[in-house]
Amino acid sequence: MTKGADTFGDLGPAVSRHAVDHRKRWVNAGCALLIAIPSGWLGVWGWSATGEGSAGSNKAIGLLLGLGLGAIAIAATQIARALRGERGEYFEVRQGGLVHGSQRGAAGWPWNRVTSLHIDGDAVNGLATRLGNGYRIEIELDDGTRLRADGLTERAGDLGRALLTQCPHVALKPRIPWYGRAGSWPLAGAAGCAAAIPAMIFYIADHPDKEHRTYSGQGMTIVSTEPGISEAGIAFLTIGMLVCAITAITLVIAYVRGRAYR
Repeated sequence: MTKGADTFGDLGPAVSRHAVDHRKRWVNAGCALLIAIPSGWLGVWGWSATGEGSAGSNKAIGLLLGLGLGAIAIAATQIARALRGERGEYFEVRQGGLVHGSQRGAAGWPWNRVTSLHIDGDAVNGLATRLGNGYRIEIELDDGTRLRADGLTERAGDLGRALLTQCPHVALKPRIPWYGRAGSWPLAGAAGCAAAIPAMIFYIADHPDKEHRTYSGQGMTIVSTEPGISEAGIAFLTIGMLVCAITAITLVIAYVRGRAYR
């Protein structure tokens, strides 16, 4: 990347500049973890403590576990995006092309070097924009560079409209999503996740608590119990089963949706 925005004078004067707020991604991730950790722990604890329980308690436990898993997914997404981005990242729309830069430097491309452009979402959706999920821009250039922007980009809607205006040669090009190109692999992944659930159940069943009887010299029997799986292990396997179930359902939906592209 070349340092200094003045290097791109051949692209003409700047029309607009759109900064990316990476700090907000870390804040979102921290808030999600604050929700996920206590709710997930309470859900697992309630599940192990109440056993069968009542219908009301089971619904509460399910709600806590679902809330924890959802928050973990949000936190993981925000952390991944923050790690992928760079401090001081911005997009600059110029009359002759696009500039993408950060504190590490900047690079610019004329509009005719954009080979793929995908924009979807609603840039004014409050909650989704706060998480950056409500709006997405994906740009691919002829040198293999891929640029991404989301709802955490300043005036993301204006950036998207400028790209659509300047790149009519690719703006209407059909884009096949990953599940449309994956063939039967999502179904195979769903089968693997579905098989992992009974495997974890059998593992728990095959490792019950064991009783040891020791006979003393005075005719007394001392009974001791050796735990098969610790509470932490059961909690880990329980969360693993929930994750596998959600992943299997998601992959089946992706496979069904992907058939429309074949």
